[in-house]
Amino acid sequence: MLCYPDSGGTISRLGVVGVGREDNHAPFPHVQDTVALPKPAGQARKPVRRSEPSWGRVLVNTVESAVSRRRRTTGPERRRTSGSRPWLARWLWRFAFLAVALAGVAVIALWLVGGLAGTSSRGPRVPSPGTGPAAGAQARAAAWITAQVSGNAMVACYAPMCAALQEQGVAAGRLMPLRSAGANPLGASVLVTSRSAGGQLASRYAPALIASFGSGGTRVEVRAVEPGGVSAYRAALRADIAARGAAGSQLLRNPRIRFTGPGAAQLRASEVDTRLLATLATLASQYSFRVTAFGDAAPGAPLLFREVTISGIGRSLPTALAMVRAQNPPYLPARIAITGQTGLSIEFAAPSPLGLLSPVLDADTAGPAAAGGGAFPPRSALFR
Repeated sequence: MLCYPDSGGTISRLGVVGVGREDNHAPFPHVQDTVALPKPAGQARKPVRRSEPSWGRVLVNTVESAVSRRRRTTGPERRRTSGSRPWLARWLWRFAFLAVALAGVAVIALWLVGGLAGTSSRGPRVPSPGTGPAAGAQARAAAWITAQVSGNAMVACYAPMCAALQEQGVAAGRLMPLRSAGANPLGASVLVTSRSAGGQLASRYAPALIASFGSGGTRVEVRAVEPGGVSAYRAALRADIAARGAAGSQLLRNPRIRFTGPGAAQLRASEVDTRLLATLATLASQYSFRVTAFGDAAPGAPLLFREVTISGIGRSLPTALAMVRAQNPPYLPARIAITGQTGLSIEFAAPSPLGLLSPVLDADTAGPAAAGGGAFPPRSALFR
């Protein structure tokens, strides 16, 4: 039974004398299970079951019974305090009860709607990358791709690897999901796969390994996609290795650049990215400096350095920084920063393009600007 305590005589002061019908000492006269009807002649008496009342009607009758009982027990006092307007208190009480009832119904409705929305409106979720050695290799590969691969590059991947990449913050618009083992990754710049899942794709479309993580069946490989296939890639790679070696030898003879022993060996072995070689030649046309180190070799892949740290430019450091930042793709670095008081750190994104230096070395007057859209001076100032 619901009842409301008369705190400080609030109900008495309002002059509430009763709501609804008179209670004949039966709070719920309407919820009896059966009612006996007069037995017609010749028929057996049969109980008739009434329909169950609604919960709202039960609440109303409960409150009415409680108010009626309070009126009987404190009738004389209520009659003295009710004054000449008992109808006002009656309507105030009914209005307050109706407001409380409506608020309760609204709360229940909101709770039901919220529960249904929580179970039925959830959109499709990206599958979890999972756990174990395979998931660990995928997570490391995803972190490396996020940090090292160009932000404009499309990445072809299978569902678990795509999920790991999205966990690292790679936008879904940059991902090309591979639905089957025979899917075509053309249109992507990078293919991320494993030996068990995409061996045929790698051998056909992405022969250039640029990074790998893990070992055995859980090894994850990051490869550069070559639209022309394996034969075209091998021809371009041979030409690029020869161009990098020739450019490195010419940079070693440049009096404005000083190299360390390891740096000189890396130049001779054609292990430095072609974009770095062109950038060093551009800076050497204006400044004298020292190459402290090449860095950022890809893990688990043939060495190809895409990062360089130089020092000794001096007070012209802001001008040199502006010169590097003014380059056009593909010669625009992914990251460039001042190190110390006289140094620069320059890093290019993966994958490393092939064939950028060939037009520079083959032409007498045409620089990379004529071949690749850069902003470099002529060959005579680049390599001498």
